[in-house]
Amino acid sequence: MATNIQANRVSSGAPAEDPHLRRGPRGYPLLPGGYGRSTYYTGAPSPYAVRGEGYRVWDDRGRELIDANNNFTSLIHGNAHPDITEAATKALSSGASWGIPNLYEWELADLLLSRLTELDQVRFTNSGTEAVMSAIRIARASTGRERVIVTKGGYHGTSDIALVPGGPTYTRGVPQGVIDDVTPVPLNDAEFLRRSIEAAPDAYAAIILDLLPNRAGLLRISDEFVTTARELATRYGIVLIIDEVISLRLGPHGLSGGYGVSPDLLTTGKTIGGGFAVGAVVGLGSLMSEVDPTRPGSLPHGGTFSGNPVSMAAGAAALRLYSESEVKRLNSLGDAARESVMARVADVGWEVRGRGSLLRAVPAGSEKVDEGTQHRLWWESYNRGLLGSPANLLSLSTPMDQAVVDDIADRLTDAVLAVAADAQD
Repeated sequence: MATNIQANRVSSGAPAEDPHLRRGPRGYPLLPGGYGRSTYYTGAPSPYAVRGEGYRVWDDRGRELIDANNNFTSLIHGNAHPDITEAATKALSSGASWGIPNLYEWELADLLLSRLTELDQVRFTNSGTEAVMSAIRIARASTGRERVIVTKGGYHGTSDIALVPGGPTYTRGVPQGVIDDVTPVPLNDAEFLRRSIEAAPDAYAAIILDLLPNRAGLLRISDEFVTTARELATRYGIVLIIDEVISLRLGPHGLSGGYGVSPDLLTTGKTIGGGFAVGAVVGLGSLMSEVDPTRPGSLPHGGTFSGNPVSMAAGAAALRLYSESEVKRLNSLGDAARESVMARVADVGWEVRGRGSLLRAVPAGSEKVDEGTQHRLWWESYNRGLLGSPANLLSLSTPMDQAVVDDIADRLTDAVLAVAADAQD
């Protein structure tokens, strides 16, 4: 197993001091807590990336790491893929962004709709969070209703509505009126979903589904739950929004295609940006007309950098590279790795969840993993040269082959066994 990882010393770029300690003229750290994103936090000062190439990343502590974080699943082709770099550089050389449309938007929209064949139109945003916000507004405008149903443990970004299913930890600062407009439904409880809607069918604008919610420990939503959501949405004129910001990578037609269910609106991001900021709402023409500026009374939708040529060009290159055969290959590698690790950690009370190219080790049966356990596993993985997300979600990238994924499985197994042994002491 991968217990002796040789750390390669980074020859340049390492800061002279821990950046977390750098302070401004008034004595505060330059960044709150020393972090540019709260989602970077792993319980202790984090290493800083220096450079990346393919499936590897080097940090300022001299370590060479297998990058299975991939910027929270967005780098489907790993770091600095030459085709994506070339596409982005070519676009940038002609101008980073403009105040009139650009042709790159059409190319990426065409590629997206060639995969999501039951939907009609695309509107680009800067992030998955913005895509979900726009989808909810479209749903509310088209139905004239306000309330929204979400699944507990689902993650839909950081807007006020999206924070509600996370519970009290996430809703501090969210107005009570927003909280009252959101009905969180227990994961896979189709009967609860049915009762909630039938109690007030004219109140709900949208049902939002995250088909593989990482916040709930990467638990899979059941076919029955998805089918029930589609049936109820159709019956009562509710807009079904499926959030595939993360899960679009799992099938040639997204993960929803694997359920045989088509949403009214689909939100996505990450994979479709080639590593650049991006989000998108893809939907039925009857709904997307709500943001058609040629239509009287349409919803205004902006975003200074929405649909910018660099993100669009990089995203188009990324989608072209991520062919159906690559989707299947990466999913097969992930499924095998999940089974391999599961066989070695089951006896210590852990399991490995996920689907295809996404996997996450968690204590068996848990619906929510405590932060301390997540942080311990992150550091045990890091010390073995494996970089995951702070929640220990691992995502594979196309530069990885069988040998690399086997190595990931070994390192992850070692890290889980170390955490389990520590818990027993």
